[in-house]
Amino acid sequence: MLERIREHTSGWFAWVVIGLIIFAMAFFGIEQYFQTRIDTYSAKIESPPTWWRDAPSDGATGRLARAFVWDSVEISQAEFRERFDRYREQVRARAGDAYDAEQVESIETKRLVLDGLVDEKILEIAAQRDGVAVDASQIRKAILEIDGITQDGEFIGEDAYKIWLQSRGLTAAGFETLIARQLTTSTLPSAVAESGLVGDAELENLLKLQQETRDLRFVEIPPPALPADATNDAALAEWHSANAERYSTEETVTISYLELDAASIAVASEPTEQDLRDRYESEKGRFGTEEERVAAHILVALPADADDAAIEAARAKAAGIAEQARADGADFAALAAANSEDLGSKDLGGDLGTIARSTEDAPGLYPKPLEDAVYALAEGGVSDPVRTDAGWHVIKLTQLVAGSQQPFEAVRDQLAAEFGESERERLFNEKSGTLIDAILREPNSLPAVARAMEIDVQSTAAFTRATGEGVAAIEAVRAAAFSRSQKDDRLVSDPIEIGPNQVLVLQVTEHAPSALRPLAEVRDQVQADLQADRLATAARERADALLERARKGETLEALATELGIVPQDSNGVARQAGFPDPAIATEAFRLLPIEAGKPADVGLAELSGGRFALVVATKVTPGDTSTLTPDVRSQIRAQLAQMRGDMERQAFVKALRGQFEVTVAEERL
Repeated sequence: MLERIREHTSGWFAWVVIGLIIFAMAFFGIEQYFQTRIDTYSAKIESPPTWWRDAPSDGATGRLARAFVWDSVEISQAEFRERFDRYREQVRARAGDAYDAEQVESIETKRLVLDGLVDEKILEIAAQRDGVAVDASQIRKAILEIDGITQDGEFIGEDAYKIWLQSRGLTAAGFETLIARQLTTSTLPSAVAESGLVGDAELENLLKLQQETRDLRFVEIPPPALPADATNDAALAEWHSANAERYSTEETVTISYLELDAASIAVASEPTEQDLRDRYESEKGRFGTEEERVAAHILVALPADADDAAIEAARAKAAGIAEQARADGADFAALAAANSEDLGSKDLGGDLGTIARSTEDAPGLYPKPLEDAVYALAEGGVSDPVRTDAGWHVIKLTQLVAGSQQPFEAVRDQLAAEFGESERERLFNEKSGTLIDAILREPNSLPAVARAMEIDVQSTAAFTRATGEGVAAIEAVRAAAFSRSQKDDRLVSDPIEIGPNQVLVLQVTEHAPSALRPLAEVRDQVQADLQADRLATAARERADALLERARKGETLEALATELGIVPQDSNGVARQAGFPDPAIATEAFRLLPIEAGKPADVGLAELSGGRFALVVATKVTPGDTSTLTPDVRSQIRAQLAQMRGDMERQAFVKALRGQFEVTVAEERL
């Protein structure tokens, strides 16, 4: 057998197989053949590589291409959770007491949030793929358009800007990176949205339709009598059983809990003078300000493929500009306006704003050679030409604000207070570890955990999934209390974070499942609901039957006589009229006007309270646009163009998404 295998695995075929194996192991690692990959993404976005846009996705070839050459980007569970938590807080802030936790936590809402995140990722990928980029001047312009960073059209100043960032938990570099990303991803859809145009003829037709009025006739159909079986016991019992969720008690739980709060932990020791001085030295940067440098520049641009002669010519031009800038009384802003090829800054006197030193954690906005030149200048100094990928720069340091340092004595009290907080936090972390150990030892007994921690057990009143009082008002507490491990197994929960350095563990002590209340207890409610349902059904059936007769040729007058009522007329009704009823007006504008010798185009309007009305349009009066001023026409045109642009932008994003394969893991949302 081995001999036969050897004979049939020699020659060129065997070498091809060996080559494929070596290729696969070299590019994907031998560990891929022995490790099981566990997917943890919330969504995965796959697309063909830029060098093979029409790479297949179906069939054997498609599966191979997707496995080896397609690009893939994943949205992690943490990334989705961060976005969803932010969305939840925004909804809660807007809704207040009307906040509906069940709706917000539904899978439909989570999919909407995830879809928005997927669209952002796709736009980012498309922007990178198509070479969309933004420069520092665009970022600066976008930042200066943000409300709060400017007041009355003026920048609030560097100190106020830093405070604005700190109040939002941001750093200057991180915020600028965020703005750059937003600009990059919005460039393509914004360009599409700006293409929404409305022509003169189209505008005229739309204005005429908007100004159009109609004369209409309608018959409000009287409510029918209550069906005979709507109140008998058998019907009530059937309705009560079929709609059990309406008449059931809410599921409730009662919990016992332990609370560990760093704020309540007493700190026994006081810091020594040396402790405070050591802390001051290790955190000295907190008590001072960094040096700030504000610069302007003049750019002599160069194409990427410039030859040596062009590079030298540009350098010589930049050197000449530098000499002019160093001359007594030279106006650098005027030189920038006349010579700079940076369109974003030339009209601002070449202003680049504050240029911070780049670090590994916070890369700078500007190229390293430009940054180094800024930090090598004295205030008012002008550099020799500095080369970057954009070309040659002539740089002037327009302002230098020296850093400052508070002495130890000025911050001693602050350090002492912080020592107590950090010591309290350290003790909290120790106690948190002890709490987890106690739960592992006694997973079924909260009192035993309490004794180990020397903490009193507290309890709540019964509460539901949606609402509760005290700690049960916290959504995370309710979610844990209604989990299967709590309701069924009654295990002590894992620590639940309910605030900064504040955790809670709980155990369900009582569980009352949802139960159908007896018919006798809710008979009045069941009867009212059943009557309302039967009346609504009967009203709909009667209205549909009358509509069918009207469409077959019976007049509204004849039907009204049969119903014992009189048709009503309303003339000159506009599209947005509130009289006779918005639903009647809306229905009338969907109908063709009455024509002699033809059956009337009859509509059915559904009014409030389960009522209905038959409607016909007796006359159409075209809109008169002669009274509209040019300003009004211009405003309406702009509104229509914006609406069309928004629709085209949405269509663009939808079409762009069709170029990608998106896999959603709903079970991980």
